[in-house]
Amino acid sequence: MNKLKKAAYMFCIGIVVCLCGCGAKGGSQMYLEAKVQDTQADGSGLQSQAQDQDQSQGEEPAQESSQGGQAEPETCFVYICGAVKYPGVFELPQGSRVYEAVALAGGLKENAYVKGLNQAKQIEDGEMIEVLTKKEHKELAKQQSGETDGGQQDAGNAKNAAQDAEKAGSVPRETDGRIDLNTATAQELMTLSGIGEAKAANIIAYRESSGGFQSAEEIMNVSGIGEGVYARIQDKITVIQ
Repeated sequence: MNKLKKAAYMFCIGIVVCLCGCGAKGGSQMYLEAKVQDTQADGSGLQSQAQDQDQSQGEEPAQESSQGGQAEPETCFVYICGAVKYPGVFELPQGSRVYEAVALAGGLKENAYVKGLNQAKQIEDGEMIEVLTKKEHKELAKQQSGETDGGQQDAGNAKNAAQDAEKAGSVPRETDGRIDLNTATAQELMTLSGIGEAKAANIIAYRESSGGFQSAEEIMNVSGIGEGVYARIQDKITVIQ
């Protein structure tokens, strides 16, 4: 009887020990699994935080570079005057057109000569744009027309004078047929014996530099003309003062 009680007592103790061991083992395993999960969560959190920092650091230089790459638009200044409402100097972006400058000046006046202004033209820095009135345009056209007519008239007068001089040079200056050394042309001088183009030019050059011949014999002072040439032409030349 005592042996049976003792065996039962030992059996109960063994069951209690087994149950306590399993509970402790299960608790330890649960604690380790929770610890591992916490560690993994902390690691993923640190990794995501590091990635966010890298992205923010990578975005800031990109933003700075994009801001640095944006250059301020260049501008130019233009002076517009004449038949506009508010003449003055205006600042516009580079590449602007004349019509934009006109708009800043308040637009064209009613008496502005619109056809004389190319409003599609691209303006340049420092340019002056003058808008003429219709009256100013007419006056300018008349002046230009008068200058043209006057130029044509002057050219016609010069042509007539040249023709008269040519006709006058084709006949002797004197009724006796002698040639005046102070008024003769190169063509007239070349009709003399021994006088070619070069000597005729020398005679005219001497005449202009000395103020004219004082006598027919003075022709021997001209380069290339000696006593022999003078002897052949002395009866055909004269000097009229």
